[in-house]
Amino acid sequence: MIRPPGTAGALAALYGLEPVPLYSAGAGVYDDIAQIDRAEIGDVLRLAQRVGGPVLELACGSGRVTLPLLARGHRVVALDNSAALLRLLSDRLPDVSGARLVEADMTSFELDETFGLVVLAATSVCLLDARQRAAVFERVRAHLAADGLFYVSVLDLADRLRAARPVERTSVLVGPGGVTSLFQRFDGRRGVRTTSVLHESVVDGVTADRAMYLSEINMVGSDELVRELGAAGFEVLERRSGPAGEQVQVQLVCGRR
Repeated sequence: MIRPPGTAGALAALYGLEPVPLYSAGAGVYDDIAQIDRAEIGDVLRLAQRVGGPVLELACGSGRVTLPLLARGHRVVALDNSAALLRLLSDRLPDVSGARLVEADMTSFELDETFGLVVLAATSVCLLDARQRAAVFERVRAHLAADGLFYVSVLDLADRLRAARPVERTSVLVGPGGVTSLFQRFDGRRGVRTTSVLHESVVDGVTADRAMYLSEINMVGSDELVRELGAAGFEVLERRSGPAGEQVQVQLVCGRR
């Protein structure tokens, strides 16, 4: 398990916390954060309407994108390697839905059908290193219909975040049940961003519980990703960037080349 760097590491030591993985043990906390984010959903829905056919969603998590697709009547195969997140999604499915949940690694899955749209949202491609990304793209190509589309999002980071000297950014979310502090540390030398999440449950004004969760992603940008997609046999048909800032989400819509 990686250790929390910077301020998060100091807090973990101060409180005597042993950090645990965000996407498994911290699934509930991650879900609270993810449900706030409405980015990409409208774009994915428009693509699904355009291509028709079933949708394969990789790294589906707890259903931030899956559930809106199902609500529009699309059949979705939702794949993730976190059993905890899939349980959260399963609990939210309607009694009758077009969902098939698959617990699998997105670098090595094998399904018995092809898809009009494959979705890898929430910049989840950054969880993978170059070798793993190549494996995912090979699996996507094997499961994509001849005229299908592959949607993938990535983060473009400002140069100051890519500098060799680590840079830290902090944000705080306050909810009815407690406080969640996010510590993002960008390490240009290692090419990774570590996210440490300190969650403090509050009952009657008193901290009742405190835990820390960790995730680490690779600082791959859109230009690098476009080159890798080209090498994997994809052509980028559309490229859209979000609002300017230190971290800019870039959406790529690809087809077979």
